[in-house]
Amino acid sequence: MRVDELNKIVYIRQSWLGDMAICPERARLGLVRPEFRTGSDATIIGTSIHTGIEAVLNGSAKDFGDMLEFVANDYESLETTNYKKTNINQEEIPQYLESMSKAFYDTILPSVKLGGKTELPFKTPLGIDVNGYAVWLEGTIDYVDDDGVVWDWKTAKRSYSQSSKQKSAIQPTVYTYAVSEQLGLEPKFNYGVMIRQLDPKAQIVPIYRGAEHWNWLKHHVRGAVTMALRTGVDNQWITNDESALCSESWCSFWSVCKGAFNCHNVE
Repeated sequence: MRVDELNKIVYIRQSWLGDMAICPERARLGLVRPEFRTGSDATIIGTSIHTGIEAVLNGSAKDFGDMLEFVANDYESLETTNYKKTNINQEEIPQYLESMSKAFYDTILPSVKLGGKTELPFKTPLGIDVNGYAVWLEGTIDYVDDDGVVWDWKTAKRSYSQSSKQKSAIQPTVYTYAVSEQLGLEPKFNYGVMIRQLDPKAQIVPIYRGAEHWNWLKHHVRGAVTMALRTGVDNQWITNDESALCSESWCSFWSVCKGAFNCHNVE
């Protein structure tokens, strides 16, 4: 969430809405203590794969070998940054990078219409006001083709449940709304999922979103923004330590939240 006081606009990202669903206090700390936000080995693996995919789609990588080179170089650079190590087998990461790259190249890429827009930024009004502020959506879409098909690349420990994502995933709702409003296209949405395992495995997970979901999005966002503005970012928001992500390994803000009370999870 970002507030433009001059123009009375609140900008919302789907990632902030996701944090609100996981733990509102996590969403607040992301605003007021951004210096604590760090990645993990899982996120830098994902970022490296994203870099390789972008290189393929924008023409920088001419073949699979080129893609692997982009992935490896990006991972080598990110490995020098401050990140958390989770339960991923560190010795197998180079094999994961290759297998996930191959999963994209062999399984997902043939279904992607080339010539679209990579890393497409958007800012679009949601059409609601909260406490005198207009609410806008902003973000960056991994890829959208000329027909309005939105792709979001995911690296994951296990396969996605299409029914679960269809039921409640906020990202497809935000991105399809943005494409409809900003590009004037009738959008479709696909997750391109690469599974983190030694043998290449990928999924294409289509998610339907339409006007009914966009109307729900407005209702959902209104509640989140109303709570945030009324409570204020300087006051603590409700915490959710029942989330599986409430741990030192998976939450960047653990040390200034539950971890500050010497509550150490057994993982």
